[in-house]
Amino acid sequence: MNIISVRNLSKIYNKGENEVKAVDDISFDIEKGEHIAVIGTSGSGKSTLLHLLGGLDKPTEGKVIIDGEDITCFKDEKLSRIRRRKIGFVFQSYNLIPVLTVRENIEMPVLLDGLKPDKAHIDELIEVLGLSDRENHLPSQLSGGQQQRVSIARALANKPSIILADEPTGNLDKQNGIEVCKLLKTTADHYEQTLVIITHDLSIANMADRVLRISDGKLLEQKG
Repeated sequence: MNIISVRNLSKIYNKGENEVKAVDDISFDIEKGEHIAVIGTSGSGKSTLLHLLGGLDKPTEGKVIIDGEDITCFKDEKLSRIRRRKIGFVFQSYNLIPVLTVRENIEMPVLLDGLKPDKAHIDELIEVLGLSDRENHLPSQLSGGQQQRVSIARALANKPSIILADEPTGNLDKQNGIEVCKLLKTTADHYEQTLVIITHDLSIANMADRVLRISDGKLLEQKG
C-alpha cells in the first residue's frame, strides 16, 4: 500500500529568463513503512522535494498524494492539520526552544495541536532515544547529538505515520551522524512509520530500503 504518491511534480522559481526548475517532472511511490533515502549534490533539488512532500511548499505542477488525499489541493488550515498529525519533521537545525526542558520541547507540538500529551508514549520516546537522564535539562546543557535526539522525539510525539528528515546529520560529526540515523531507523521500525531522509552521505543512504537519486531537479534512478 502506497502512503505517498508523487505524480509529475515540478517546482519552478523565477519563471522567464532566470527560470530554475528545482524539481522537474518527478513521479514515484513510497509504500507504508518503507525507508527511503534521497541523495544528490547541493542544489540538486532534494530539499525542495522534501518540502513539497511535507506540504511546506506548494508545487508549480503535479500532485503529492498522502494516504489517498491530494494535499496540493488543501487550503492552509487543512494542510497545517495534516502536517501536525500525519507528518513529523526533523531538520538539520534542531530548532529547540531554549527556555524549555527536553520533555517540554518534545511535548510542544502536541500542546500546539490542542491535545494532551500521551505520557506513556513520551516516556517511551525519551527512553528509546537515550534521554532518560536528560529530560529536565535545557537544550544548552546538551550535546549536538543529544539535541538532535530531542528533535527526533519531538517529531514522533504526535505519533505521525510519516517522518521526513532533511539532512539531520548536517551539524553532527560522522560518528554522531551515523548514530542519529540508526536511531531514526530504529524508531521508525518500532512505531511502524514511513521514513524519508535527505542526505549526501552514502553510508547513511545505504541504511535505507531504497535510494532515490536527484540531479538538477530530475529523478535519475531508484535503487532497491
